[in-house]
Amino acid sequence: MMKLTRKRFLAIPVVCVLAVMLVPALCYALFILFNHTAIYCSSKAKLTGLLKLDFADVEITEIQYKVSKGFLDNYTSIYVFLKEAGEWESKDFYTDCEDWYDQEPEYILSARIAELKKLGIELQQIQKHGVYFGQIRVGYGMAEYSIEWYQIDDTYDGESNIVLIAGIPRKVLINVDKILKEK
Repeated sequence: MMKLTRKRFLAIPVVCVLAVMLVPALCYALFILFNHTAIYCSSKAKLTGLLKLDFADVEITEIQYKVSKGFLDNYTSIYVFLKEAGEWESKDFYTDCEDWYDQEPEYILSARIAELKKLGIELQQIQKHGVYFGQIRVGYGMAEYSIEWYQIDDTYDGESNIVLIAGIPRKVLINVDKILKEK
């Protein structure tokens, strides 16, 4: 039988302490790695998955996005400009949703108004607006994010009459040219 020496006796607690410290460190490293892994969006189908809207019957006129990088998280603001021929608020996606609302433009948050102004959209150009919420996996859990739509008049650019704004709590890289060319 093997004799337990003093060195082996001290090694057992050291290995246990290292294992206890290593497991949370490894989990934290995987969490960071997952949150910094980008979502690549290069098709209307992938954009549909992110923004929860079928883009088959609408024309996408412009897409803009901005990735903000933090220490523990990434955040992507996505702006999609659309040309929609029909009544926007009559789409099943928005009217069937409990989170849908239609309020006067003066009820829009001041931070969102400032963001819309940066896009070149003034408050008086907004006719109607609404919001829906999506979910995405972030680390070990799910995070909710808003997808807002604004129906705007034709004085914005003469092409777009809808702008979608989404704040995705992950890094999203969009191949804008490929999506705009897709039929």
